[in-house]
Amino acid sequence: MKKLALSVCAGALMLPAVSMAAAPAGSVAVYATNSSIDLGGGIDDSGTGFGVRGWGMVNPNFFIHGEYQSTTLDNFGGDLQSLRVGGGYAAEMSTGTMWLVKGEYVDFGSDSAQSGFGVHGGIILMADQPFSVIGTVGYLSTDDTSGLELDVGAKYAFTKVWGGVVDYRTYMGSVDPSGDFTVSDLRVGVSYSF
Repeated sequence: MKKLALSVCAGALMLPAVSMAAAPAGSVAVYATNSSIDLGGGIDDSGTGFGVRGWGMVNPNFFIHGEYQSTTLDNFGGDLQSLRVGGGYAAEMSTGTMWLVKGEYVDFGSDSAQSGFGVHGGIILMADQPFSVIGTVGYLSTDDTSGLELDVGAKYAFTKVWGGVVDYRTYMGSVDPSGDFTVSDLRVGVSYSF
């Protein structure tokens, strides 16, 4: 799964804004992550890891994306791994504001062995270049889990091609008969636009 994930560099968290015509054709981000999992009843764990994500425009509004992330948990003795591949549509709402929708195949491999799909919608704000903010709300459904996923992030473009990215993502899932759980990721990294 790692070889496939590393070859997929096509994940859309930070879409450029202002004007689709002025936007880059794609971007790749590499980041460090601090992930936590809360199974309820005082059972929780956390750990650090890494990830890579990217996106590329197919035409002026359609994009493809992909993401691979791996975190080693401190106490459970396992890994949180995820692969996401999909596509979506983005369009300008007004100057400095865009909306997007995307769908994706998700595979939480390794120790959790869950796969399924996700659908998301969101807003990108770029009122003050070179700073942008994005927020998405989504729904994930895998073999044994389902739930709401929220993501909020920011990007600061240091140059036309290099930028810094930070985001917080949380999946509030449910699994029968165990109950509810939460997986959260705080991710900080750098992006390269092309």
